[in-house]
Amino acid sequence: MSQYVAGVDVGGTKIAAILMDAAGRTGAWITWPTEAAGGPGGVIERIIALIKFIMEQNGITEQQLLGIGLGVPGLVNSREGKSVFSPNLPGWRDIPVAAMVGRGIGVPVIIDNDVRMAAWGEKLLGAGRGWDDVICLTLGTGIGSGIFIQGKMFKGRDESAGEIGHVTVEKDGPRCSCGNLGCLEMYASGRGIARLAREALEQAGSSLLLELAGGDAGSITAATVCQAASQGDHLAQQVVAKAAMYLGIALAGLANILNPQRIVLGGGVMGAGELLLEPVRRAVRERAMPLNREVEIVTAELGERAGAIGAAALARQEFILGEGRSKWIW
Repeated sequence: MSQYVAGVDVGGTKIAAILMDAAGRTGAWITWPTEAAGGPGGVIERIIALIKFIMEQNGITEQQLLGIGLGVPGLVNSREGKSVFSPNLPGWRDIPVAAMVGRGIGVPVIIDNDVRMAAWGEKLLGAGRGWDDVICLTLGTGIGSGIFIQGKMFKGRDESAGEIGHVTVEKDGPRCSCGNLGCLEMYASGRGIARLAREALEQAGSSLLLELAGGDAGSITAATVCQAASQGDHLAQQVVAKAAMYLGIALAGLANILNPQRIVLGGGVMGAGELLLEPVRRAVRERAMPLNREVEIVTAELGERAGAIGAAALARQEFILGEGRSKWIW
């Protein structure tokens, strides 16, 4: 009898699910609206319903499903299977997600932060596969990461390691939502790049940026900046270069501390492609120590499926291969 696990990625607007077999092969990827306004109970009911739906669609019986991996945004206590706090999901505080979903399906569940699950996807089946010392960054609205040392994810004492987005890169920079000044998120996240563009536009007065935003500077996003930059807009190119410089500063520091083999960059901001990637590589080469400056910096491969794939891959290791927590987490 074939064995399977499910991987689920829960976001503020959608829930994604995927099945994986014992050999690590994945099937179709299905998404449903989260309907977060329904509160924790409503969202968990939708998670359970989506898993049952994808099982039915693929002819998988309850006996064939051995476990579930679940990625949840915000602070997560993976040991206790709890969502501690999720800013994108109203009412989510100390919710025993693993136990609730497990009861609904009848199988064990492991959970982690959604960005870490995406990092697992890239580490095991994406741009980080085959490498032991890897840092996976997601550059989206904010910046999150997963750090792998000798093949295991490093989480730290309270599972809060990897907050690269809150490394200070400008001592007198703008105040971040975390309370600190000059965090990397204020410069290289989607929100940060949009902020840089609006500030630059206030001084320049005109740019293709404003045209692409329909004349409303408040509507400028990182995607707008990338589009304008790719079309040759000088102001947008300056903004991308500034974001790349700060990201390069942070990555050079990480390279010096952790000496990784590869750094994988994913998330919506990486839609900029080589416009962002090449100046980041150059900044790392200029700033890192000699033995660290040649670290490979590449784009992620799995796109928006990374979270669900990573959750499934971790569940496969736990429930099919029998590799316990000590095998893959420091």
